[in-house]
Parts: sequence; structure tokens; C-alpha cells
Amino acid sequence: MANFTGNAIVAKAKAMFGQRLKEKDYLELIKKKNLSEVVGYLKTLPSYQTAFESISEQLIRRSQLEHVIKENNFNVMLRLIKFATLKDASFYELYLVKMASDLILDAIRSIISPEDDTIIPNVPAYFLTHAPFDIKRVSEAKTMKELLGALEKTPYYKVIAPFSMVDNENIRYVEIENALEVFYYDSAFKRIDDNYKGRIREDLRTIFMTRIELSNIIKIYRLKRFYRASPDVIRENLIRQYSRISEQQMNELIELDDPNAILKYLEKSSLARFTDRSEYVYVEYYADRIRYNLSKRYMYYSTIVPKVYSSFLFLREIEVENLINIIEGIRYQLQPVEIQPMLIY
Repeated sequence: MANFTGNAIVAKAKAMFGQRLKEKDYLELIKKKNLSEVVGYLKTLPSYQTAFESISEQLIRRSQLEHVIKENNFNVMLRLIKFATLKDASFYELYLVKMASDLILDAIRSIISPEDDTIIPNVPAYFLTHAPFDIKRVSEAKTMKELLGALEKTPYYKVIAPFSMVDNENIRYVEIENALEVFYYDSAFKRIDDNYKGRIREDLRTIFMTRIELSNIIKIYRLKRFYRASPDVIRENLIRQYSRISEQQMNELIELDDPNAILKYLEKSSLARFTDRSEYVYVEYYADRIRYNLSKRYMYYSTIVPKVYSSFLFLREIEVENLINIIEGIRYQLQPVEIQPMLIY
């Protein structure tokens, strides 16, 4: 039964990967002049038809469009999770942990900027009934104290509690985002260690440690470039317990005067073989390209169920990010040649 279940997950994941957005789809989407045209095109694609069949092309708003895309991604992942055996279901439900964290961050952004049209998505019924907290209470929170109350008796309470006793103007969003990310990776490694042994466990740990390594590099870049953060502040916002970068290398990156010099580190690292010949202007793009090519390699060549699942999960996240970048590009009236470099495919 376990082999049948595993084969079903691998087959389903690879079939759905085959329906991913291709280069020709992205080249069409970046030519669209408005959101109505984007919706019209997505309705023609097998992987988005059902999600958009009841959505009005004329009345769609940016926030609604983004939420439909995220909800569709949730449903795609759910179709894989349902094949998981009871034994290792906790690993496959990592996606739900990530979604819960994202919903909390959505709520915090709404607290910081009440006038923003970013709202808690209309998540599917499954998540409404299986979420570790009351989504309605979380979405209606007007202060960090109210948000903390909505998270009481959940694992997220301890994560948010240190940041809750502040007014809305002094919310430490970057630190909260980091704390939730640490919680996610703690959950990931615990579930990997609880469910797997030997080579599979080591391979899964490597996949997640690679992601942490890239995430840390991006954080160093962003905190230096956009926030001019001090080395001590940067160190506080990195995930250290699972990092494969040595303390010496980490300190060298943190102490760099030019944030763009971080790109040179990536170009010389062992991860460079997972890039291509593109010109990389942004560190984020370079890191995402590595993540994309590494995950795509597993999708094509691996038959190990959790590796295929993890790779598919990461590839789906990148597709969602691509679509949101296109939507933002159209919103700010960017030309196709300006949007295309933001996309990973």
C-alpha cells in the first residue's frame, strides 16, 4: 500500500508539473495590458481553468486575483497531500504550516497598513477547519495584542508573544517574519527526522539546508541594501542553527561594504552549477534560479516521494511568485522587457 501511495504522489506531482506555466505562457502574460486580460489568459490554461471559471474578468481586483492564485496553489498541493499515508502525513502537511505563517504575516501587514487592500484570503474549507487558529479572529485583529489573543493555545503563540507588546507604529515585521521562518524550519527538520532514515533523511535535510543558505544570503543582501542594517542586526535575523555556511564565511558576507558583492560569493559557491548563462542583476533572482534548477532536477530524475514532493512544492511557490510579479508589473505599467527579468522559468 505504501508503494502504491508513493507512486501515486510521484505520478500526480510529475503530471501537474507538466501543466506548469511554460515560457510561451509567461511571454503572453507579460504582454497583457490589464488584470482582465491576465484573467482571460489564465482561464485558457488547464491548471487555472477551474480556479478562474467563476471569476469575472471585468470586476477582478489585484488583491482578489492574487488570492485566487494562492488558493489555487493550495488546492493543487492538497491534491497531493491526500495521497499521503498516515505514517508520514506530518511531513506533507508542512505546506499547511507555511500557509498558516503566511496568513499571520498577512494579518500583521493589515495591522501596519489598514488602508492596504491586502486581506486574509478566502481559503478553502479544508484549511478553515484544519487551521491551528481561528482565521476570522486573526484576520480581524487590529493590534498585535489582539492577534496574540487569536493565537492563544496554538504553537504560534510563543512565536508572536515576544513582539506583541508594541503599538502599531513599532511592529518589528522583519523580526517576526524571521521568527516564523525559524518555526517553519524547526517543524520541517523535526518531521524529516521523525519520518525518515538513512539517505532519504540526509537528502531531505540537504534540500532544506540549501534553501536556508539561499534565504540567509538574500536576507543579508536586503538588510544591507534597503535597511542599511548593522552587522549585529543582520546576524539576529539569520537562521543559524541549520546553516551550512561557516561562521567565517557568514561574517565575511555580513561585513561586505557593497551588497552586490554577495553575488560573487554565489558565483563561486558549490551551488553555482545550478545556474545558467543568464545575466544576474539581483541576488534574489540568482538565488531563486538556483532553487528552481535544483528542484527541477529532482522533478525530472528522482522517484523518491518526499524529494519529489518537496521539489514540486518549491516549484509551485516560484510559479506563484512569477504571477504576482507579473501582476505588480502590470499595476505599475512596466513594459514586458522590464517584467521578464523578474521571472524564473
